[in-house]
Amino acid sequence: MDKLLGLVLCGGESRRMGSDKGLLVKEGTPWALHMGQKLSPWKIPVFYSINSGQQAAYKTILPPRHLVVDSLDLPGPLNGLFSLHQRLPRMDILLLACDMIDLDTATVEKMIGAYKENGPFDYYAYRESPEAGFFQPFCGIYTAAGLAASLDAYRENLAPDHRLQTLLKKGRIKSLSIDRPDAFTNYNRL
Repeated sequence: MDKLLGLVLCGGESRRMGSDKGLLVKEGTPWALHMGQKLSPWKIPVFYSINSGQQAAYKTILPPRHLVVDSLDLPGPLNGLFSLHQRLPRMDILLLACDMIDLDTATVEKMIGAYKENGPFDYYAYRESPEAGFFQPFCGIYTAAGLAASLDAYRENLAPDHRLQTLLKKGRIKSLSIDRPDAFTNYNRL
């Protein structure tokens, strides 16, 4: 557990929502912080991935040392994930999305339990069924070793598909069954 960090992705464009999702408020707390608090029972340090245009707004709610500004030329969530990996390359990352506010403690606990078993896996992710091809990339764990190998492939242009699904499918993955599908609801519209 001393190698595990949390990363809440807040760097999306929020086009469908119409405003920055991470700054929307639930019970007096911005969604980004609400998601970070979900890791507090395990005392996991949490970082927040943002794009450069969000720095001023997020510095009003978080210390700058907790912010990870996208630093690579990769689209979407991979930019945030690999940006933190470059900053702290020996750490494993539990990835959350700021708009999955219904994520429950039991779902996080099951993920952390699988990770603690220390199998020879690069990634840990939920999947609806063993036959399903789609992984739930959020509330997933991405190990330092898996990320290092994948980042090398992207740098050498050996991985032209820049999606989390592809990253998960190409690595050694521990897939977990979903007990509560509603925990994975993404709120893209109000």
